[in-house]
Amino acid sequence: MAEIENILSRLEIIFKATKLKYVIVGGIAVIHYGHVRATQNINIIIEDDYSKISQFIGLLKAYEFDVLDDQFKLAYQEKTNISIFDKNSFLRLDIKVADKKREHEVLSHAKKERILGKDLFIAPLEYVLIGKLIYMGLIHDIPISELLEYQDVVDFLTLFHANKEIIDLTFLNNKAKQIGLKTTLDRLFSIDI
Repeated sequence: MAEIENILSRLEIIFKATKLKYVIVGGIAVIHYGHVRATQNINIIIEDDYSKISQFIGLLKAYEFDVLDDQFKLAYQEKTNISIFDKNSFLRLDIKVADKKREHEVLSHAKKERILGKDLFIAPLEYVLIGKLIYMGLIHDIPISELLEYQDVVDFLTLFHANKEIIDLTFLNNKAKQIGLKTTLDRLFSIDI
């Protein structure tokens, strides 16, 4: 956890300096909302503002991240994930420049929270759960015993049951229906753990 805290501390400084809009998603968000588990990366969605991104890249380098300029430019042009490794640990940043509607939506709903003692913007719990649904896709034909081997399924179920009193179920159901994954959501709700 110390390595993650160290990276988050550096990111807090970098994002304050650049004023680049961002949102932390993925494993760190899952940990933040109550499912302690291992992760090797920090997933971040950032706004598409190249003038701020240039400063962001420079600060990443200054704060001990291994940024490959050509790889970053190519990933930016192709709108794919960019992996940036930390020089001080085995961890990496997986950065995605927002270009899809759902990425812009989660970015616009980011909320500032204390994450391992750092003030950072994170996806709301419901958006973390929706992200897990998207990564799962349609699961109606997979046996439950096999489903429980998938990290995204375990993440979803653990977060849901740990936070069900505060989750906006109407939003979750409507969003799942909107993205064509209501059957996946219903299947997850049917699993007894």
